[in-house]
Amino acid sequence: MRIQIKAIIALLALSASLVSCHKPRDYDYSRFYVDPAGAGGGRTITVMTFNVRAASSVADVGERAWAVRRAGVKEMLASTSPVLMGAQECDFIQRQNIIEDDPRYAAIGINLDGPKEECEECAIFYMKDSVQVLSHGTFYLTSTPNLPSRMDGVGHYRVCTWGKMKMVKGGQEFYHFNTHLEYSAAFARQPEMEILLEQVKKINTEGLPIFMTGDWNTDEDDAIFKDIKSYGFESARLEAVIGDSYKTCNNYGDYGSGLTLDHCWFKGFAGVTRFITIKDKYAGLTYISDHYPVSITLKF
Repeated sequence: MRIQIKAIIALLALSASLVSCHKPRDYDYSRFYVDPAGAGGGRTITVMTFNVRAASSVADVGERAWAVRRAGVKEMLASTSPVLMGAQECDFIQRQNIIEDDPRYAAIGINLDGPKEECEECAIFYMKDSVQVLSHGTFYLTSTPNLPSRMDGVGHYRVCTWGKMKMVKGGQEFYHFNTHLEYSAAFARQPEMEILLEQVKKINTEGLPIFMTGDWNTDEDDAIFKDIKSYGFESARLEAVIGDSYKTCNNYGDYGSGLTLDHCWFKGFAGVTRFITIKDKYAGLTYISDHYPVSITLKF
């Protein structure tokens, strides 16, 4: 009898562990980039957030130069095939190169300032055969969002590019917002987030599912995300059934364990099946950017 009781207790403990809440585990899920559940029926969508590191950076020489890294980005996209990619620090020439290297994609977005060959944008790349762009736009993260502008004390133009999309297979409509918050002037991030949420409410009047990709230049536990959480946005990293908690900013290996700056926030989707920080090597390169791409599979 005592043996039977012990066996029952052991089984109950095992059952409890199996239904425990998900916690991200740092496993290698690279072979699962494409979610087969989404094939054909449009039930899921795989998106990416990726700071590609501006080609115009004069500090990037050798393997860090865009002319070298370009081949790695091409291989990465061929391997992972995200339906949408929110890119940050994307120079005009990089936007052109990415589309030339992988004609499956087109892009929306505007240059932030200066000659179009030199300046950056928060481009959204989309797979032409998988999604239709219904409308799109870009606004500035300032008190005058519809005018080219910078906050006082901030050295860079900060914008958000958005697209209202429709799945070719399945017909689901949704919004993708992609942004890059201020890096050096930390005081600017809170008002930037307030403007972002205000614009989200104005643009998504239909209450469609929405996700926001970006280089937020801070951890997702930062208080600047309090308002979007209150509005119903959730962290894809924390909610993923299969996920990880790797640092996303590697700085080409120049500092320790890195920083976690690249996030995806979602609202109105059924859940997140996968969240994968892509640390694979492509084209023989250790790093294809000073940030790792992050692949997220959302479920309609």
